Amino acid sequence: MLKTKFFQKPLMVILGLALATVSTAQPSKAATFNYQGNTTNEPIWRRVAPGNPPTLISGEKDGNLGMSVPYSVFDFTVAQSGLYNISGESEPTPPANRKWDIFLALYQDSFNPTEQLTNVLIANTTTNGSTVTFNQELLTGQKYFLVTTGRRVNDFGQFSNTISGSGQITPIPESDSIPAMLVTGGITLLLYKRKLGLKISHF
Repeated sequence: MLKTKFFQKPLMVILGLALATVSTAQPSKAATFNYQGNTTNEPIWRRVAPGNPPTLISGEKDGNLGMSVPYSVFDFTVAQSGLYNISGESEPTPPANRKWDIFLALYQDSFNPTEQLTNVLIANTTTNGSTVTFNQELLTGQKYFLVTTGRRVNDFGQFSNTISGSGQITPIPESDSIPAMLVTGGITLLLYKRKLGLKISHF
C-alpha cells in the first residue's frame, strides 16, 4: 500500500458485478464495481475545489479557510484502458437522516491529503443531495485513488460509489500479506488488515 497516505480505511462492503451491456455514447459497461462506506468520524482534509482538473484548494479563490471535511479513500486499478464512469450517492445518515452533498475527487499514482493538487485528475460535487457522476479515461497499470468527502463541513455519512467501464475494476489491498478465505458458493475474499475490512464478491 502506498506509504504517503495518512489515514485508516473504514469498513467497506464491495461488490464487483460483471455486466454484458455495451453503450456507444457512454463508457462501456462490461464491468461494474460498487462499494459502500461511511465518512463519519474519518480523518479531516481541506478538500480541493471542483475542476477538470482542479486547480484550487477549497477557499483559495475567496481567500478564506475553505472546507475541511472528513474523507474516505478507495484504491483501485483497471484491467483495460478506456473511458470509465464514476458516480457517488449519499445515503440518509443519523442523526439528521437526510441525504448530504457528496464530493468525489479522483487521483492517479498517489494521494496525499496535505498535497491536495498533486496527481488530482477531476473533482465534482452536488448541491442538492443528488448523485455525482463523471467520465474519466483510465489506464491499465496505473493506481487510482477515489476520495469520497463532503461539499460542506456538515456533509458526511454513509455513501455508495460505482465505477463502471470496459475492464475489471480491482481494489488494491495493503502491500503486506493479508489472510484470505475462499467461501463456498462464490469467489468471496474476506480481507483483514489493521483497520481495513473489505468484502469482495464476483458474480
